[in-house]
Amino acid sequence: MIFSRSSRYAIQALVFLANSKAGSYVMCREMASELGLPLPYLSKLMLQFVHANIIESARGRQGGFRLIRNAEDLSLKEVMEVIGGERSMKECLLGFKECSDETACAMHCHWYPVKQVLYKLLEEQSVGTLAEAVNKGHYKLSDLNLDLLLPPQQQARPN
Repeated sequence: MIFSRSSRYAIQALVFLANSKAGSYVMCREMASELGLPLPYLSKLMLQFVHANIIESARGRQGGFRLIRNAEDLSLKEVMEVIGGERSMKECLLGFKECSDETACAMHCHWYPVKQVLYKLLEEQSVGTLAEAVNKGHYKLSDLNLDLLLPPQQQARPN
């Protein structure tokens, strides 16, 4: 499982919202501009998080989006599930419709343990953790990558 474009955009937008002034709405146009993301694509993604009760939206001049969940309690696994559904977390590495212990593909026995470690890591990492790293200047949102999922002592520092 590799982060899809939708997942990366969603994580960046949620981190952006987490670092915004508490309680204030952020226009999708502002997020798209700041993050360098396509506005129509980002708008559709944000609506998925509105429907999942993670963010709320408001129309009008003072409107936009804001987090209604605590960023520390919002795991990356939950973000992935909102974007791709629970199915995306259980997909076969090779793309087969069914891949389980009973109907295993050629990679199943090798991929399954790796997938379990990755799921645990996604459950343990939160949007709040990433927002804090961005806030401290360790990363720019446009540089957000899987390296941020590693424990701090194993993260590569940008030049």
